[in-house]
Amino acid sequence: MKDNLLEINNLNVDFETFDGTFSAVRNVSLTLGNNDSIGIIGESGCGKSTMAFATMKYLAKNAKSSGSILFKDKDLLSMSEREMEQYRGNRIAMVFQNPYSSLNPSLTIGYQLDEVSIFHKKLDRTEARKASIEALQMMNISEPQRVVRRYPHQISGGIQQRICIAMAILCSPDLMILDEPTTALDVTTEAVILDSLKELREKLNMSLIYISHDMGVINKVADRIVVMYNGEIVEHGPKEQLFDHPSHPYTRALINCMPRGGVVKEETMLNTINGYVKRRGNQDVGCPFADRCEKRNATCENTYGMRVVGQSHMAACDRAYATDITDTKHLLKEKPVVEQQVFEDRPLLEIDNLHKIYGSRRKVYAVNGIAVSVAKSSVLGVVGESGCGKSTAAHMVAGLYKPSKGSILFDGSDISIAWNKRSPDMLKRIQLIFQNPGNSLNPSHTIEQIIGRPMKRLMHIHSAEERRKKILEMLKKVDLGSDYIKKKPRQLSGGEQQRVAIARALSISPDLVVCDEPTSALDVSVQASVLNLLNDLQQETNSTYLFISHDLNVINYISDYIMVMYAGKICEYGKRDEIMAPPFHPYTEALLSSIPETDPKKQKKPIRLGGQLPDPGKKPKGCPFAGRCHRQVGDICYKEFPPMVRLSGSHYIYCHHNFSEK
Repeated sequence: MKDNLLEINNLNVDFETFDGTFSAVRNVSLTLGNNDSIGIIGESGCGKSTMAFATMKYLAKNAKSSGSILFKDKDLLSMSEREMEQYRGNRIAMVFQNPYSSLNPSLTIGYQLDEVSIFHKKLDRTEARKASIEALQMMNISEPQRVVRRYPHQISGGIQQRICIAMAILCSPDLMILDEPTTALDVTTEAVILDSLKELREKLNMSLIYISHDMGVINKVADRIVVMYNGEIVEHGPKEQLFDHPSHPYTRALINCMPRGGVVKEETMLNTINGYVKRRGNQDVGCPFADRCEKRNATCENTYGMRVVGQSHMAACDRAYATDITDTKHLLKEKPVVEQQVFEDRPLLEIDNLHKIYGSRRKVYAVNGIAVSVAKSSVLGVVGESGCGKSTAAHMVAGLYKPSKGSILFDGSDISIAWNKRSPDMLKRIQLIFQNPGNSLNPSHTIEQIIGRPMKRLMHIHSAEERRKKILEMLKKVDLGSDYIKKKPRQLSGGEQQRVAIARALSISPDLVVCDEPTSALDVSVQASVLNLLNDLQQETNSTYLFISHDLNVINYISDYIMVMYAGKICEYGKRDEIMAPPFHPYTEALLSSIPETDPKKQKKPIRLGGQLPDPGKKPKGCPFAGRCHRQVGDICYKEFPPMVRLSGSHYIYCHHNFSEK
């Protein structure tokens, strides 16, 4: 134990509910050394966060825990609340997934940071404020003296998350636990935070436990990876070994689910994992993954158990590449023949000089004159950081916002008006899928009512029997059984809710579907399933997608064309393969460099963007990216908006840089 900072031995966490007792963590054992880092990976419901909460003794009253969690030889599970105060925040710090719920909206950032030093280190107000500013500087936050005077709502989500990490390092903890802190962040912000964590670990001689469902993110900060499924550790070892030679079928399936560079919809169908993570009774025994495993055979239950499979590499099963059962081949559906040239000559959607300005006294310039056309039966991927105007532009197309200026033509008709002034036929032809399915589905309605409502209102199918027949057909298409028809959204998982949202949008055969980050909140396994589904349905119906995301791997997989936006302007537009290969706009280059690699041997250094996003309250002048650009050519970048540089018939960039020099 002398070399280990943390040692978890046979940890069990059970929850008593009205439906009985279920096991959230079972017989988990792991060790963490000094200045060591472990990544914990798995789907939602696999017990990752519960294990972290048990370490902090943050468990709910209906939880029962057993085993031991030794931190520097002291058992945390046996400590009282008063004793734990000496450890929480002081020796062990935790950073949560959602910074909005971690920060008090009614207190300034400085006050909340100072509180930590005053409570744990007994500093006075002046010393505490000095320590707070130093912590913000360590997190590479510019102008910390101004930031400490602001409230949480006055700063971006990425800065909020860095403030939460700054709060965690104020007491120089020995251990920091991070529970998916970058899941909802842009790739550029994520890259900055992950780099900052690596630097902090070296500077403070700190150990890390990083929880995520994204193998690429884990690779950036962890030396070893622990794979959890249904409350158990099913495999752990050095990240290189785990990626090159996964032994457990779940580990292999999880890695294969992720869309990676070079994987595109025309060539590859994403791997998926059948079924979902089920609640496990505390009396259930055997392999927890057996009901979803494609490599299961008659000897599995007898031989299941942790064993050595390599140097410092252990797994509960070694059948990931078993040859006695053939790998399932995910075959692409045959794409219908489409006369692409005809569609390109007459676009379905034409946007010209589109602006959106919020407010009257203090104006916010959200979209600043974008122009683009979308071909029929194609997918336009829209990518950019939070606040770049991609969702605002999409919501104007869908009719949720009315443009301040400019025009939107849909199949030749002007739709630059609010949704309630559009004809029923136009409402039917354009549908929207939101980022958060839980908030977009009526909680008091059944799935039948949710999918059937647009059929009744927009397709005028008044026969309940006819609607039900079509709803059952639609549920089958999105891989949901007929038993879902009477369920309500709260009875469904996040992935199932998103499938219902997709079924509702496509049930009335729209021509254009606006997808606003439909996979950003999902596990990689569910994300793969949803992307395959969207791809298949688009091929079947020849519908057009406007697909918004900040994940370039997802955009690369599903898109035919890509539009890169920054601060309400278009930076670059072109066919997918043109955007993903140089020459790039400097901003596209920074985005691509920040994508986390799933293969730990292929790590690349991200381009760090200095400065901040331009103030949306000021009318844009010059190139909006000038203040952060690593390829500035001089004062012209700040004074004049860059010209369009055509690199091919379908590929153009707005930039002052001379791309012929590359």
